[in-house]
Amino acid sequence: MNIPELQSYGYRLLSLDERVTLLRETISVLKAMWTEAEVSFTGKTIQLSQAVCEPKPKQETGPPIWVGGRHPRLLDVIAEMADGWNYWGAAETKVHELETYLYSKCEEFHRAADSITESWAGPVALSTSGKLVESLKEELKQQIGERTNYFIASFPASSDRKAYELFAEAVRSLA
Repeated sequence: MNIPELQSYGYRLLSLDERVTLLRETISVLKAMWTEAEVSFTGKTIQLSQAVCEPKPKQETGPPIWVGGRHPRLLDVIAEMADGWNYWGAAETKVHELETYLYSKCEEFHRAADSITESWAGPVALSTSGKLVESLKEELKQQIGERTNYFIASFPASSDRKAYELFAEAVRSLA
């Protein structure tokens, strides 16, 4: 949502501190609700008293928690609490810088950096000519991190099946 859209519904854009606090509390509550019989929680933004979540998720510790973003405050949350990290639109040097920061934060939380699954998201506009597939491979190489396992691609509505196949070929060639 953008600011005018939020305001049209009577909401205000929360500050970065408020958004990060809400994210941390939400993840804490979800994890507790998925694993405990009853949850009481008193935070700055969330309060629960003997809340129950049934049925529990099939996964013992609950579904994986994915967080997207590039801000250091979000990377702190990811290092501490998330199972997956989604990033987008960053040059190779920036991705390396973000990964270095994230991995150092993982160490602070006594967590293996490779316990966090990484994904890249971005727009893909490509022609069906092989020459452009090569340039897409190079572009992806410049935007993905060392441990990127998943790609979330956005294609224009006009894309045909061949464009999807060529993207898949480009991704497979990165392995």
